[in-house]
Amino acid sequence: MLLYDTVVWYSMGMNMLDHIEKIVSLSSESGISKSFFEQADVHLEAVAKVFQISHVQALLFSVLINNRDNDGVSVETVASDLKCGKIQILKYLDDFEALERKKLIRATAAYGHRGLKDQPWYRIPMDVINAVRKGVAYECTDYKDLSPEGFFDAANELITMSRENDISSDTLIMELRLLMEYNKKCAFVKKQKEYKLDNVSLAVIFIFCCALLYDEDESLELMSLRRILGISTVRQMGNKLKTQKHPLMTKGLLEADCHDGIADTSHFRLTEKAKDELLADINVSEIISKGKKQHVDNMICAKDIHEKKLFYSKKIEGRIDELVELLREEHFKSIQQRLLENKMRCGFACIFSGPPGTGKTETAYQIARITGRDIMRVDISETKSKWFGDSEKLIKKVFNRYRKAKKRGGCMPILLFNEADAVLSKRRNIGDSRSGPDQTENAIQNIILQELEELDGILIATTNMTGNLDKAFERRFLYKIEFEKPDTKTKIAIWQSMMSDISAEDAAVLAEKFDFSGGQIENITRRRLVNHILKGKPLSLDGIIELCREEALVKHNSTARIGFAVG
Repeated sequence: MLLYDTVVWYSMGMNMLDHIEKIVSLSSESGISKSFFEQADVHLEAVAKVFQISHVQALLFSVLINNRDNDGVSVETVASDLKCGKIQILKYLDDFEALERKKLIRATAAYGHRGLKDQPWYRIPMDVINAVRKGVAYECTDYKDLSPEGFFDAANELITMSRENDISSDTLIMELRLLMEYNKKCAFVKKQKEYKLDNVSLAVIFIFCCALLYDEDESLELMSLRRILGISTVRQMGNKLKTQKHPLMTKGLLEADCHDGIADTSHFRLTEKAKDELLADINVSEIISKGKKQHVDNMICAKDIHEKKLFYSKKIEGRIDELVELLREEHFKSIQQRLLENKMRCGFACIFSGPPGTGKTETAYQIARITGRDIMRVDISETKSKWFGDSEKLIKKVFNRYRKAKKRGGCMPILLFNEADAVLSKRRNIGDSRSGPDQTENAIQNIILQELEELDGILIATTNMTGNLDKAFERRFLYKIEFEKPDTKTKIAIWQSMMSDISAEDAAVLAEKFDFSGGQIENITRRRLVNHILKGKPLSLDGIIELCREEALVKHNSTARIGFAVG
């Protein structure tokens, strides 16, 4: 990392953020004018010297940092802040591009209510923000002299960023070209030089190679590339591919996928020639095995779920039975097909709501066991990050992992959002605020809403707080099952199922005396078993009642914190 003289701002008692704040303040008063550049000269020089950019670029960079947003900042927003007209701001597009080449900003694909917008929006990467905070030069990713595996690791990361709209398609192509320039010894690069592919074709070949290596996708649906390359580009390419006139087919690199001897011109795959030539110097099986291990780590196999007897009211039992029948593989595929034929969404989102301990999570597990479906369980805590913008990326990765899991074949897995109150609650009214936790929560919820809208799999969410569920989420859940605390008859059955040695009369006493959920009854059963092991004999009815009173004390004391008993 190059070091630069920091005497200028430290002698003034200012750090980098202070200089940027001063630049923004002065520009808001006088805009882009001669007087501004005179007043802000020292502050612009401090930013320009560290990041090796011009004074104009230092100004634009400072305004973008001040307006940083999860979705990016538009050129119009910068123009407005600088009291600059839409035509005048066009004079500085070269400076935006210069900042992008230095990787201080990223041009992202922005979507409006009419689809993809013509002009990119700009984001400040978090590692750039950290460099600004420290007042040091930004050291971007070093692509030089990578191993063949490292070469594709870097390419796959860039493709993922483009798919998630963190960089534009132009930036993706520019970065891929730079990656190739620094790794000329790589077999992929050597062959690409011979092929002489245009930019879009190059990006497509990178995408297909990375899909094979990291997602085990032998074939890709052509339209799945639209979020990376844009829908018009993909359509134009698709027309040429279908007529076998595209360079990727004439050069023998791509071929249409095939099912039962019939070519599927909506899906394509790498040819054996492409695999042999482009991936000649890497251990394909090793990279795929690594991907498989990561996949297994995130899944709970249906065969590993132990059978457990659950008790429901007659109404709830009927709805659970209906859901089980729907998710049986022999019914599920035909139902999805009929929905598609009728131009209806074929995904199934279900929400299980109700008080804690009523069997919501266990029901999801038992449904998975009965229908033979693996569960991809989402730990909500893992989708939260203290870093600005990271939480949204993490929630996107959850759905990307699920899509990968579906593509691996076999019975479609269930995506389980357990205790999803934190991400399904009512969206916050943030007013004019442009940052902070409320905005992050809303951004996460918007991502989930969009994913639910486009879902073609199976999602089950559990929540304890039905009253706090956002109305937009309610509409997107096809099955809404509210779990209730068991009635007396059901509680008697639960007591007897968990304590097989107690009489029906004792079970009735416990059921009538204590309004417990199944989870609470299980707690008491476990404590009774521990007591039996330690003392050598089972507790009597009076002893069980004492345990019940202790359980009730913890649950009903409103000042008690969850997870702590009251002494």
